[in-house]
Amino acid sequence: MTDTESEPEITELEVFIASLEGKSEKTIKTYKQQYNKLRQQLGKDIHESSQKKIIEIAGEQENNNTKQARLNIGILVRKLYNYDTKELEKQRDVWKGNIKEDVKKKNETSSLPSYNDLLEYTDYLYENNKWVEYVINYLLINFQVRNEDLDFQIVDKKSDTKDDTKNYIWIARDKIVYIRNNYKTSKTYGMKMNTIKDKEFITAMKRIKSRGDTLVPNPENLGYWIKKATLDSIGEGAYFKIIVNAYKGNLQEIKKMSESRGTDLKTVTESYDIENV
Repeated sequence: MTDTESEPEITELEVFIASLEGKSEKTIKTYKQQYNKLRQQLGKDIHESSQKKIIEIAGEQENNNTKQARLNIGILVRKLYNYDTKELEKQRDVWKGNIKEDVKKKNETSSLPSYNDLLEYTDYLYENNKWVEYVINYLLINFQVRNEDLDFQIVDKKSDTKDDTKNYIWIARDKIVYIRNNYKTSKTYGMKMNTIKDKEFITAMKRIKSRGDTLVPNPENLGYWIKKATLDSIGEGAYFKIIVNAYKGNLQEIKKMSESRGTDLKTVTESYDIENV
């Protein structure tokens, strides 16, 4: 075989993307974006750049989360080539503390509704026949779900819930079975199933089912509908923060929320600045 017929060399980006096999499409897209930005700023392949240079470039970013994201790419790529990452990991620990401080300051300055405000708003929605908005708020409050957890198919029979790539609301005779197969951390925590016997929730779901088999008319815009349905349009992330802080002195309740949402307890306590838990 001549030189002109030899196979082209595999690029660093191709090596990096191949290492992400098994991760979600969204995660891969985010990693690729961060890789391209760091590679462009360095002006050469990441594994050919020193740890000192990667730290310098990452440190030029204004946002601490962006700094950390760039640094993480440097660590991942250098590890693929069996290069040392001790300096990068040491810097990552330093910036991790800065991120925690950012979260704490944000929590101290943010003005959010109270937990009771959320409950009263949910009652208002039911009393005014706002069934979709009521169901969204009910599930956010009682199961601490994320937006994608609310992308479910509404069915009347258990036999229609067999596709383990989908989420379902199964309306049985005197109960609702909420099945989550497809959510952010499903690969770690597996299927989640909850039985709901709340009469108001059952009524609301039957009203929604009478006009279709999805929660909102166009599920592709689910995030928009959920944010719009929340009190003051604050979104599901703010709801979770409010609920966690309402129970921050109750370790058992925090553990239940952690399990229900599919988030490890350490992440819950660190991300939402829960003290003495």
